[in-house]
Amino acid sequence: MNGGTFTPGQEKERAGIYFRFTSAAQKRISVGERGTVAIPLELSWGESKKFIEINDEDDVKKKLGLDIKDPSLLLLREVKKKSKTVKLYKVNDGTPAKASLGDDITATAICGGTKGNDLLIRISSNVLDETKKDVTTYLFNQVVDKQTVSKAEDLNKNAFVIFEGKGELTNHAGLKLSGGDDGKVTNLDYTDFLAAAEKEYFDVIGLPVDGEEQLKTAFVSFIKRIRDQQGIKVVGVLPNYAADHEGVINVTNGVVLEDGHVLEPAEAVAWVAGASAGASMNQSLTFVQYEGAIDVSERLDNDEIIDRLNKGEFLFTFDPRDKTVSVEKDINSFVSFTSEKFKKFSKNKIIRILDAINNDLTRELKEEIKDRKERGIDIPVNDDGIQIINTLSAIYLKELQSGGAIKNFDAENDILIEVTDDDDGFNIKLYAQPVDAGEKYYVGVEVR
Repeated sequence: MNGGTFTPGQEKERAGIYFRFTSAAQKRISVGERGTVAIPLELSWGESKKFIEINDEDDVKKKLGLDIKDPSLLLLREVKKKSKTVKLYKVNDGTPAKASLGDDITATAICGGTKGNDLLIRISSNVLDETKKDVTTYLFNQVVDKQTVSKAEDLNKNAFVIFEGKGELTNHAGLKLSGGDDGKVTNLDYTDFLAAAEKEYFDVIGLPVDGEEQLKTAFVSFIKRIRDQQGIKVVGVLPNYAADHEGVINVTNGVVLEDGHVLEPAEAVAWVAGASAGASMNQSLTFVQYEGAIDVSERLDNDEIIDRLNKGEFLFTFDPRDKTVSVEKDINSFVSFTSEKFKKFSKNKIIRILDAINNDLTRELKEEIKDRKERGIDIPVNDDGIQIINTLSAIYLKELQSGGAIKNFDAENDILIEVTDDDDGFNIKLYAQPVDAGEKYYVGVEVR
């Protein structure tokens, strides 16, 4: 049984229920405990219209069949630089490459896309049994599958190729697949992505597409609906769109990579989405360096930077002193400040803290209700129930405060819980003051 702190009226509750709320808070203030990002990409290989979870390079090899360094995976590399988990969605179907292995015998790439054109099938006599054939599949001149069979119908599909047909196989030094095409992506493909994303868990979702205003509008509407109507606090990242919303980051310039490749704002969305997801509660991306970048795609002077920051634009800045590229300021697109939603709401670190409190407490309370149901009890809709929720919320928030994510938390006054008018639930109001990041440093030099 886990230990816990008991409060008056709580002696009958298990100590163990409190530990989960402490753990949830500790994870939120630890670097790397966030980090799930969803992103749609146009790829030359991989299963289409399905989320593929990528955690490390091995996953890329196993699930995409490609090395992470493959040129076609540029944006995957960028989104993975700072994120923990990428939920990748290939938006394009494409046409699979094919090759004829003989009369009515074909090899067809298992996925649509131009990478299928790099597949090659070699057929040779087996050295131990000349009545059989070795059928070897190559990708970029590397063996990815080898089968020894008597006839074509004995061939099994592998991770790259589907074999079809019957009959004798004829030796061939190399039959290259051809006709593979990436296909053309439409707005409908991206709306399919959003529909699929609604069933997934993620912290941040990116839209690395520019020039499609209708699609951008739909994306922002999706973010607002998920956040404001469903209460699931996710953040969206897209290029060149003034959404004026704390849940949407507007990327308006890009970077130049070490190999000379220029990432425009739409492509830079990948890095921003990954970095935003990977940042902990205690981390702002302000001044964070863009690994692998040597310049920005659009250099701005001081007045231009100030003007665009005031418009809620997420910018990269080049520093000629050390030739580095970093985030100018970790802000979202919200600019319509009011007395209730003031300037602090434009800072992504603040939003990360507030969103985490909402998401964590909602999830943990649901888990607590589930655990109780399994034991045949409920959280009662009375003063005891209020005390249970109050205690769990206070434990979580106190842990955040001890970890430096919030400050000035007063458990007596900053949690307000009331029974609903229908007497079947609770209205919960929490007051939290997030700790901001130091972004302005004023240094005075006195000459004596």
